[in-house]
Amino acid sequence: MTEQLPFEPGLVAVDPAGDLATALELPARPLHIEVGFGKDVRVLRAAAADPGTLYLGIEVSRKKHDKFCRKVARAGLRNVRALLCDVREVLQEMLPPACVLSFTVLFPDPWPKRRHHKHRWITPESAPQLARALVPDGCVTVATDDAPYMDQIRASMRSAGFRLERETATVPALERSLFAERFERLGAPVLYQLWLRG
Repeated sequence: MTEQLPFEPGLVAVDPAGDLATALELPARPLHIEVGFGKDVRVLRAAAADPGTLYLGIEVSRKKHDKFCRKVARAGLRNVRALLCDVREVLQEMLPPACVLSFTVLFPDPWPKRRHHKHRWITPESAPQLARALVPDGCVTVATDDAPYMDQIRASMRSAGFRLERETATVPALERSLFAERFERLGAPVLYQLWLRG
């Protein structure tokens, strides 16, 4: 049985082959980007509380992307879009300069083995692209349970001119995610950072 959605799925799914700026009505609306939303609904809570801001979720898993679109549709949120794409493609080719208020990156895959480090996407090469996409004083929120990856993130962000506004061992309530709650239950250490564009 096909699930009936409150409105057309095309309103929440963005075509990665199309003109992203036009699809998101940039720069007419403030934009927040959530990278790798997975199974989480944190971005939906944020969007419901802030209807004046457009929220874009980027995910590489089709299954998670499609499930997210169904959740958005059921919630009736008109200020959320989803993009099935690698965030590196978005940063390199699809975003105009100074169009993003903030990026949220909660618990990206750490790729702990050295031979897999090439898959980590917050790097000295990508951090300047984040800065380019952000508005002045725009921010990047990052959380991870992998200390070596956070060391790489810290060095990458500083090299791109970001300034560290906050660093804690817990994720603030407004940024809570399923992974944050899971690690808290397990007593596992978590690293949280808020970076501002310099």
